[in-house]
Amino acid sequence: MSALLADIGGTNARFALLEGETPGAPLVLSVAAHASVEDAIAEALARLAPATPVTRAVLALAGPVLAEPVRLTNAPWVFASRAIAARFGFASVTLVNDFLALAHALPHLGPQDVRAIGGGRRDPAAPMLVLGPGTGLGMAGYLPGPRLAVPTEAGHAGLAGADAWQDEVVAALRIRCGRATAEEALSGRGLANLHAVVASLRGASVPARDAAAVVAAADACPVAGASLSLFLDLLAGFAGDMALAWGARGGVFLAGGILPRLAERIDDQTFRNRFAAKTPMGAFMAEVPLALVTHPAPAFLGLAALAGEARG
Repeated sequence: MSALLADIGGTNARFALLEGETPGAPLVLSVAAHASVEDAIAEALARLAPATPVTRAVLALAGPVLAEPVRLTNAPWVFASRAIAARFGFASVTLVNDFLALAHALPHLGPQDVRAIGGGRRDPAAPMLVLGPGTGLGMAGYLPGPRLAVPTEAGHAGLAGADAWQDEVVAALRIRCGRATAEEALSGRGLANLHAVVASLRGASVPARDAAAVVAAADACPVAGASLSLFLDLLAGFAGDMALAWGARGGVFLAGGILPRLAERIDDQTFRNRFAAKTPMGAFMAEVPLALVTHPAPAFLGLAALAGEARG
């Protein structure tokens, strides 16, 4: 029997059909172009499985999945598993956090699916983390022993500066956003926030830019270039902080919608140094593996694993 898998963020909803153990190629739909998740599921089924009975769905959502109805953090869609099952005739509908799905993907990533950033020595029994920026900033942990994934809302934790310049940026973000959370710097809107803050602190007259425009202008505009460098520095520091908090000697994996587009702009040595600069825990951090996930659709590896567990 087939299952519908979905990785749903604040900007895009990706759907794939699972027949057997391997999901098919994802279909990408715009969240803003669909009034509800049911409308998007209907289109996905019509395009992916026009003649195939689909009996269940596993949906990964960008937001906390605690009690239904579930709402996306950065988009207006609302999810109720019973209503979705009733409309489409699914025997079951499973709702999970999007980074929980990514965490379940970690054991299924091979060397060809990641780019190591620096050294480290993986402890196969230790916790692993996956985190990264997209429309928001997500993070989840994975505990290999019990094969347990732990979703978090770490993106809404406070942002810490690592030097005097970053302290100025965090203070300016607090004024701009009301609270300087990690997500207010390390997300799509976060990169736009950093651009505005850097321009203000430098007294520079530049046009307002969204994240895509900041990246596009980074080579030509000093403010955009500095904002992008700051974004990567803060992300490296945040990833290092989370590695300490979780004892993530199993590895820290960087994912999300933005980083694959910035892969060529990540200087591995600089990023690794920022990640590991956690005095007096330098020796600990030197052993923590760090990698960029390069698999084009890693969440579907985790969703397929979850669908298999639900079926079993």
